[in-house]
Amino acid sequence: MFKRKISWIGIALAVIFLALFLYRVDFGQMVQVLRKANYFYIAPAILVYFIGVWFRAVRWRLLLRSLGDFPSHRLVSPILIGFAINNILPARVGLIVRAYLLGIQQGVSKIASGATVVVDQLFDGLALLFFLGVIAILVPLPVWARTTALVSAIIFVGFFMLLLVLALSPRLTRWLVERLTHWLPSRWQPGIAGSVNKVLAGLAPLQRPDRIAIAFFLSLLVWAIEAGVFYLVAFSFGLGQPFHVMLLVTSISNIAITLPSLPGGIGLKAGLDS
Repeated sequence: MFKRKISWIGIALAVIFLALFLYRVDFGQMVQVLRKANYFYIAPAILVYFIGVWFRAVRWRLLLRSLGDFPSHRLVSPILIGFAINNILPARVGLIVRAYLLGIQQGVSKIASGATVVVDQLFDGLALLFFLGVIAILVPLPVWARTTALVSAIIFVGFFMLLLVLALSPRLTRWLVERLTHWLPSRWQPGIAGSVNKVLAGLAPLQRPDRIAIAFFLSLLVWAIEAGVFYLVAFSFGLGQPFHVMLLVTSISNIAITLPSLPGGIGLKAGLDS
């Protein structure tokens, strides 16, 4: 009964956010574009998209192993709901919702689940940077693209190394947190210590080189598939481009939206999309 209620909540959220999206659409312009589209490519694009979502679920299942063994199909719903919310609300709020939904559905710590989502997103960033680096070797990139790649590499690699150190040195992590929070009221200390342990549980996959390698490989696969979706949709709207161009656009635009943006993608993402 409880899981059924959660499913209905997920459906309700999807309907609400779809309605908010449609409220912002210029239907006249949309109809003109849709009339010219070649729908032969849409069905395979949708199929490819959901294949990519499935591999995202497989990767998240791998990162959740320290918290439990959750079937991949049960992870698809929180991922899709999180995506829907990210398209409407700013600051990547959908990632928080995704961790919260998993905590409710599977009865795991929401803090530990949130830590796995952070690691999941870091692998996304590293995979996109890898593709961007490979393309940069083959195709000269404009200055702004190289700058975006460099700044993003510093952020993603630096943050990844920080989490790696925290995961591999749990005693040091607990000691640092204790030193940084010793001035807080003593009654808060047990809660802080418990939260730190939950975060470390979520970071546990980073203690395993094999899981890091598999997660990175799955991330490359996920984003190659994502670029494939854009590749097919581009053909549908008469914007046929070589696959490496769509991979470049996918990498740059998705690296950019890791920064907080306004609802609906207004801001840096909108500028790149235009």
